[in-house]
Amino acid sequence: MARLTLAHLTASASPADTIEAAAAAGFDAVGIRVCPRRPGNAYAGTVLGDAAATRHLRSVLKTAGIPLSNVSAYQFYPEVGWEDIAPVVELTAELGGEMIVANGFDPDLGRFAELLSRYAGLAAQAGIRVALEFMPYSAVRTVEDARALVDRVAAPNLGVLVDALHLDRSGGRPADVAALRPEDISFAQLCDARHLRAPLSNAELMQEARTSRLPLGEGELPLFELMDALPSDLELEYEVARADLADASALERARAAKADADRFLARRRARSAA
Repeated sequence: MARLTLAHLTASASPADTIEAAAAAGFDAVGIRVCPRRPGNAYAGTVLGDAAATRHLRSVLKTAGIPLSNVSAYQFYPEVGWEDIAPVVELTAELGGEMIVANGFDPDLGRFAELLSRYAGLAAQAGIRVALEFMPYSAVRTVEDARALVDRVAAPNLGVLVDALHLDRSGGRPADVAALRPEDISFAQLCDARHLRAPLSNAELMQEARTSRLPLGEGELPLFELMDALPSDLELEYEVARADLADASALERARAAKADADRFLARRRARSAA
């Protein structure tokens, strides 16, 4: 059975609270954010560059007994340089993280590819994989864009992160995912959403991704078809920041997420067995 991971966006809490909530709710692994999306932005959960916070988080992970699947850190904007991202690899290694999520917002794809190649190379030395996430409001908009960059960089530890919402909003379909080589898919993020009735701006797409995803089965995305297109043993991450749980604790959000994921996966198993 594929490993089920709690995404940091679902918990919308500090890294420590997210880890503890994921473990208590019964997830197999957890993803966390260790710094803001851009250098200089505010983020209360910053661990990057803080030795005491890193030691504390390492202790939390050990006590919780849950693997750290992935780390989200600075996104690749034009002003983000090697001195910003190199420490992310060191921190991820210190925490025992398995993957780092990379998002490309630099319109100069040649420059981004060069930096991503260097990033993947350093991560490979630490035994860490890099998951390139395509998003329709970024410079890597589609699954085809991501596949082209993975081919261009040609690092064995670099793969594509497939997000159900981003796939739909970028015009992609499960068949596009099925066309990927299994080894080129790092993991997949599951959520649901309604079909778009009108085009959204980049700002609206970003807002939707961060605040307006739906529980599995409450929208209209072809989630069963997407699951069929993914490798059967691929890690699945539940990524839904529910507006109706905005005032809930991280544990309450994690428990609701686990219950929703379990219901969906049970329906999928029943469908496959029919």
